[in-house]
Amino acid sequence: MIKKKFLFAKNWFFEDFKLGEPIGSTWGFLIEKEIYSGKSQFQKIEIFQTKEFGRILALDGLIQLSTKDEFVYHEMLVHPALMYCQNPKRVLIIGGGDGGALREVVKHKVQEIYLVDLDKKVIEISKKYLPSVSKGAFKDKRLKIFNEDALKFIKKHKNFFDVIIDDLTDPTGPSFVLWTTKFYRNILRALKENGVAGFQTAFLKERFAKKTRKKLKKVFPFFKVHKAFVRCFPFDEHTFSFGSKKVDLDKKNLKEIEKKYKTLKLKTKHYSPEIHFSSTVLPAYLKDK
Repeated sequence: MIKKKFLFAKNWFFEDFKLGEPIGSTWGFLIEKEIYSGKSQFQKIEIFQTKEFGRILALDGLIQLSTKDEFVYHEMLVHPALMYCQNPKRVLIIGGGDGGALREVVKHKVQEIYLVDLDKKVIEISKKYLPSVSKGAFKDKRLKIFNEDALKFIKKHKNFFDVIIDDLTDPTGPSFVLWTTKFYRNILRALKENGVAGFQTAFLKERFAKKTRKKLKKVFPFFKVHKAFVRCFPFDEHTFSFGSKKVDLDKKNLKEIEKKYKTLKLKTKHYSPEIHFSSTVLPAYLKDK
């Protein structure tokens, strides 16, 4: 399991990691200014201004994003799922209260977008202090927001969503119960037959992340892992896992993805049809991990 500790000394932020090798590491950055610090019903919310990363969002002392490189994370979480799905109309985002995943979803010609985040305050604070992340996506008329337990919400739906984006915080606190095989089965049940689900599955080599990917691989008949390096998560490449009931993710080809990308006239800073495929290539020693 991921173990992290928040330390605050003078104007530095430190985050301690214990990765699953085991590896113990600590990293930190200089804080120029504390933008916001407060507590919601569920967690501590903090936003810092930094020179290297722009603004940093931290929940319970754990880094969620930086404004200078969050586009890598959100584009790689969202676009592969929507490109794998043939004609997505109805999308569910689980978590994602900062609005980054939503910003990428609204670029697609979908008809309905559902966002389920337990903590309404994260959305409010993100709108106010991190407007560059959502870029007005919360105003999209296709959006319906539900501030409720995702575990209960997902059980209400069967064969309903074309795409489900699972954008959870690390498996601690309120999101811990959503990193389970039971929840993944509920997501599978909520997907349409040709639907696709995308999950943020943390680092390549972290023990809990490896177990999570193995759980997903058992639940979903078709499964694929993509990866990308996100600078504010410095210890390893981040992984994004995708699953489907009937869509064979391995059968998609570059020409097909390129055609769809051009037709949609997508504007992305990191994701591209070429990145789509290169991000699935793993070195031999990490395959099946």
